[in-house]
Amino acid sequence: MGILFTKRCVLCGEMLPAIGTGKAMLCPDCAAEVRQRYRCTEAIRIPGAADAAAALYYTGKVRNAMQRFKFQHKQQYAAWFAAQMLPLLAERLDTWRPDLVTYMPIGFLRLHERGYNQAELLAKAVAEPFTLPCRATLRKRAFTPKQSTQKDAVARQKNAERALLPLKSAEVRGKLVVLVDDIITTGATAAAAVKLLRDMGAARVYVLAAARTPGK
Repeated sequence: MGILFTKRCVLCGEMLPAIGTGKAMLCPDCAAEVRQRYRCTEAIRIPGAADAAAALYYTGKVRNAMQRFKFQHKQQYAAWFAAQMLPLLAERLDTWRPDLVTYMPIGFLRLHERGYNQAELLAKAVAEPFTLPCRATLRKRAFTPKQSTQKDAVARQKNAERALLPLKSAEVRGKLVVLVDDIITTGATAAAAVKLLRDMGAARVYVLAAARTPGK
């Protein structure tokens, strides 16, 4: 029989034949491009975090794919982005020794519109292969201004700190926590989340992201 169904490359949208591709989510050209162009190789510093890592550069086809993941109901993209993050956690497992995986929250209205929190999908997909617990620990304060509207780095940091609150049910005291986010841009939001988790009693916090903005 011929092709019964098809799926599309996560990055370019080209059709992938069902036969012969297995679980592949990229066409051969995009797979090569990821290796050559999009792998994040730079060290990342997030204030307060014990360590931080991102899998990809947030540019070009990766940026477009992330936008579809977040804003066009492409929840299935979580599997591919998480697959890029898993080797980073595997490499660091012996040094990070995490007790818990958590994730950056989004606001209630955004969650209602989208139907999912992309960081939560990534966190669960990253935690599962290592049998690590994955739980919400933070929540977003209602009616917080967008980071993109802030005029400078100081304003972004203050806005980020005001935007996050602890979940009353969260228990992180003494734990080694991996905080998962989709994109690191300036790092202000991640730094605010790290500070709050440390204030809640986390022993150390590590940040793991799917992508980071180049040069940040």
